[in-house]
Amino acid sequence: MGLSMRTAAVGAFALFTVTAVTAGSATAAPQDTVRPEAVPGSVIAGGADGTPRTLTCPPQENATGGGFTLSAAPGSRLSTTPADVLENRPTADATGWTIAVRKDLTTQQAGRTAAADLTLYVVCARGASTVHG
Repeated sequence: MGLSMRTAAVGAFALFTVTAVTAGSATAAPQDTVRPEAVPGSVIAGGADGTPRTLTCPPQENATGGGFTLSAAPGSRLSTTPADVLENRPTADATGWTIAVRKDLTTQQAGRTAAADLTLYVVCARGASTVHG
């Protein structure tokens, strides 16, 4: 039986070459494994104000995904109103991740609101060119 080669993605990041020698048997060998790196940004006080914010990957790495967390400063709490996610996407050149989210805080001072704190995250991999969102 002829030898066939097939490349399959396992998970989102590891690539394997699958070689089928006979019907019903196959072997998998690692091939150029891409090791993702989660890069957290700093907390942006009041950053959940709807303004687009971007976190970039280290040099020669590409973004494969990204996200964010919302938090409240001491003396405040997140409001019960859901957050408005306006943008959650890779940059045009896939070297970073852009987030724009709007989320209010409820402070201990009655009737006063402010934007929640925002932390961005980007998942980067050397040589990766596929963006997952």
